[in-house]
Amino acid sequence: MSIIPQDFYFEDTASVAKSLLGKTLHIKTTGKEQLARIVEVEAYLGIKDPACHTFGGRQTPRVKSMYLSGGHSYVYLIYGMYNCLNIVTRTEEHPEAILIRAVEPLPLAATFNKSMLVSNGPGKLCRHYGITKEHDGVALWRKNSPLYLSDDGFKVPKSQIAAKPRVGVDYAGEAAQWPLRFYIADNKFVSKK
Repeated sequence: MSIIPQDFYFEDTASVAKSLLGKTLHIKTTGKEQLARIVEVEAYLGIKDPACHTFGGRQTPRVKSMYLSGGHSYVYLIYGMYNCLNIVTRTEEHPEAILIRAVEPLPLAATFNKSMLVSNGPGKLCRHYGITKEHDGVALWRKNSPLYLSDDGFKVPKSQIAAKPRVGVDYAGEAAQWPLRFYIADNKFVSKK
């Protein structure tokens, strides 16, 4: 299992989003390390994307982590109650990010039942793993970080990667239809929307 280096996150955001599928998220928020496989993501293309928090060059305290170099976390609160984990991509001049929509807990139990669906949505996965605003701006390429990503060799065939419009961005006009939501087809932990 090798840690994903920072330069992985500097590439085109949509390409990085697809490449994140199947990667392992390491979470050290509860005193022990937990693992989860990334199975669903959404790409947000910064200044030119009306669905992105940095659209038009917006700079607020909430989005300061999006102006860090690729490979940092961006955690924000929605509806006043749900945290969402994102991975910043590209460079400080291109504030783009990838929302982690769903993960599959590892190791996966031998038999599946619906009570295991604790991480099939961005708010649910943060609540389950204890990811909060305290995890905003974390360097995801360092093993001593409370969150980091690795590659354990799990490969997702291109034929298994589905692309659909993003969820909950109807306000973004034409950008609401951009196929920037990527997920592993038929994975039980993909969100149901």
